[in-house]
Amino acid sequence: MTSKIVDTWLTNSQEENAMFDDHYPLWKVMIERMSETSLEGKTVLDFGCNQGGFLRVLYHDKPFQKGIGIDVARQAIQIANENKGNLPLTYEVRDNLDPFQSEIDVAFSHEVLYLIQDLQQHAQKIFDCLKNKGVYYAALGCHSDNPLWSNWKKMIEADSNIEVQNYSLNFIADTFRDTGFTVFAQKFMLNDFMLMKESSSYFPSVVDSLNYYWDYKILWKFVKQ
Repeated sequence: MTSKIVDTWLTNSQEENAMFDDHYPLWKVMIERMSETSLEGKTVLDFGCNQGGFLRVLYHDKPFQKGIGIDVARQAIQIANENKGNLPLTYEVRDNLDPFQSEIDVAFSHEVLYLIQDLQQHAQKIFDCLKNKGVYYAALGCHSDNPLWSNWKKMIEADSNIEVQNYSLNFIADTFRDTGFTVFAQKFMLNDFMLMKESSSYFPSVVDSLNYYWDYKILWKFVKQ
């Protein structure tokens, strides 16, 4: 994600610990939308895995041969390893993909692209670690085309130990296309009713919540041809 290794990516570790419950329904959407009906015999990567929850959920729904999670946050990786049980998962504190050249069948990231300082380098490293016809799914709502982003960016910057970037959807698409990926995208759109929590600084109104998840949060699919 960045060359900087940190203890936690958020200064508020309690908020980081609460991410599993917040992200679980979003992870389920990613898993349901992916084109692969089975991951049997596959090696998968979660880039920016935080505390490792996504790969545990993915394995429950679509078992794979090997799962690799990397993150720059030491405490998150420690928790991920404590929680992996007997699942075929490896979690590492790492800011690069050098050991995984041509090893990965399917890669994932959830709300990570906006924390990557050099997106061109990231796209190339993902490309290099994927096998031929490999796929990278990246969910992202933190981008400059989201009308809530200007306010969100200030709030995230106040709480983040990692520099926040300001990428547009066009820039992201062009960057991965220039790297050699075939680029696909769809609006995230939840598959069920959405829990309406009390108004917050992130979602001041019900309409803000609905518009974000149905119009501005994007699921990218980058295919290595």
